[in-house]
Amino acid sequence: MMRISLKTISISALALLLAAPALLCQTADQWRQDIDTLVGLIERHHPKPWARISQKDFLGQVEDIKAKLALWPAEKITVEVMRIAAGLCDGHTQVLLNGQERFNRWFPVRMEKFHDGIFITACDESHRELVGARVLRLGRLAASDAYKKVAAITAKDSEAAASRLTTNYLSNAVVLKALDIVDDPKELPLEVVTAGNDRIKTALASDPWAMRNNWSYNLAAAPTRKKTITVFDGRSAGLPPYLSRMLPARIPYWFEFYPDRKLLFLQFNAVTSWNREPFADFTKKLFKSYDDNAGRIDKFVIDLRFNEGGNGYLLPPLVQEFIVRRDSLPRGKLYIITGRRTFSAAPNFIGKMLKHTSAITVGDIAPGPLNWCSDTLDARLQHSRLSVQVSTMFWMEGHPMDTRGCYPPDCYLPETFEGLASFADRPLEAILSGEARPLKDILLEQGWTAFKAELDKKKALYPDVESWFPYTHFDLVLTSYLNLLPAGKKADALEVAKLNAALFPREFRTWYGLAEVARGAEETDLAIDAYEKLLKLEPRIADARSAYRLLVLLKSFRDGGVKDLAAKFRKMREDEPGELNEDTLNFAGYELLQKGKAKEAVQVFTLNVELFPQYANGHDSLGEACLRAGDKEQARKAYEKALALDPTLDSAKRALEELNKR
Repeated sequence: MMRISLKTISISALALLLAAPALLCQTADQWRQDIDTLVGLIERHHPKPWARISQKDFLGQVEDIKAKLALWPAEKITVEVMRIAAGLCDGHTQVLLNGQERFNRWFPVRMEKFHDGIFITACDESHRELVGARVLRLGRLAASDAYKKVAAITAKDSEAAASRLTTNYLSNAVVLKALDIVDDPKELPLEVVTAGNDRIKTALASDPWAMRNNWSYNLAAAPTRKKTITVFDGRSAGLPPYLSRMLPARIPYWFEFYPDRKLLFLQFNAVTSWNREPFADFTKKLFKSYDDNAGRIDKFVIDLRFNEGGNGYLLPPLVQEFIVRRDSLPRGKLYIITGRRTFSAAPNFIGKMLKHTSAITVGDIAPGPLNWCSDTLDARLQHSRLSVQVSTMFWMEGHPMDTRGCYPPDCYLPETFEGLASFADRPLEAILSGEARPLKDILLEQGWTAFKAELDKKKALYPDVESWFPYTHFDLVLTSYLNLLPAGKKADALEVAKLNAALFPREFRTWYGLAEVARGAEETDLAIDAYEKLLKLEPRIADARSAYRLLVLLKSFRDGGVKDLAAKFRKMREDEPGELNEDTLNFAGYELLQKGKAKEAVQVFTLNVELFPQYANGHDSLGEACLRAGDKEQARKAYEKALALDPTLDSAKRALEELNKR
């Protein structure tokens, strides 16, 4: 979403802003004041500060940091202040190092995390042999551990979203020293496997370079004043479409119709209105091309891989153009490609498209979730002069139950360095070949067996299934309970509900869904087990407690007949006084009656009126069961008894009138 250009809040006086660098002389008390200011801004302005961390844990971390201020140098304190903001797990709330001259020392390499490792994609010309190298060790640590340390101080909505900004700090000599990744900010020991597959150790010297916010936005940038060498050098003629307008400079949006591939390809790199071609004009041109060629277009692909957001208020007219063409863009024709930089207003667009069109998403996990906070208030802390951004608005384009801090696409195809270096476009290739089919589509069209086969194939390639699985626990509850079960696909519904329990065992709705699906599939033992797990998580859910008791009673009847049912009912009444009454067995009888088990229902209703002889509705229910079982005489007696106890019971009156007509 767009960042509202609120006037920067200057917490300091102008004289302080123009004074010598604050880091050189700031006291522990002044740092405490700055930290208190930061926390105050968050508490006053952030719409959902405790969505991903409890207030108690957040404030506890703050106090831990404040207690150690006197022990730390200014650089260490600065990265810990960054950690405070990062602790909210909000990709828009952050502390920036803009203007912090002490941090203007860099190692001249650009390191990026891909699915297949951490790679050097650019560096200064004196280290050209490192371009394309996989980093094994960075300073004192394994590369993955160093990456995690840096990621912990960067803004992100989830761990899956960390790669978007971590590159910005992974080469900063002062940050690496403050995080104990290197011993000396003047030297970075590296161990790498080069592009030629040689394992080497080397060391890089740091040089001055001014800190720039999100400098890695430019794919060819590296933190050096010297000539830069990149993985793209000398290969511009062979760039695939998705890179062709990213290098040497990014174009915010463009499209092209490829008749030979029956493809309309839109690359949407920024949600903005470009002065060279206003967004409204571009939108009209795009859809004129679509309308003119609709009969020759098999795939309409929107590439959001490099779209890190912008002005979300520009999106509704674009989405509306897709909505009015829904009939010509059925499922399987409209696709959205996501990537490691798809953020903010870009997932906003995805959410709107998923609501109103048949779009299928393909690619890597988007760091921006469908429900998020943004529209930042920009402030500057008084003593340290650190720049702060704090979200002020909450936006929801996904389901209210979607609390994920990222967006995993329908068809997961992670970005790899191997793919980048070879200029492969795996998402587009999968779309054009027909391989990009959502798991849910396979499930609903081909059934559980085909779904499971495709899921197992993906799990073999990407074992961390919990990170890329495209559906929430609530998605699976809805699919199993509202789509499959009513369609008579009980076995498929049950398997999906079991998968949900395996993937999301801590969610109480997971077990509620499994219990209800198992109950609908007449798998009583499984339903009871699921209810027990549910009630361990949330013991006071009234409907679940009632349903659980009912199934336990029905199980006792199934296993031991009326005798065991009566014993179990009496025991449960003793154990839970006031919880079971005449309605309980009445519900049990109707559970059997609705499943066509009229004779068994008669036995349960008979027990109920024996235990509660003054229960008019119980006699009425017995009459209904007897009638269903073909015993009109017993039905008549039961209805007459019901009316004797309650002359106003209309259902018994109507039933007797019908019997007397026969």
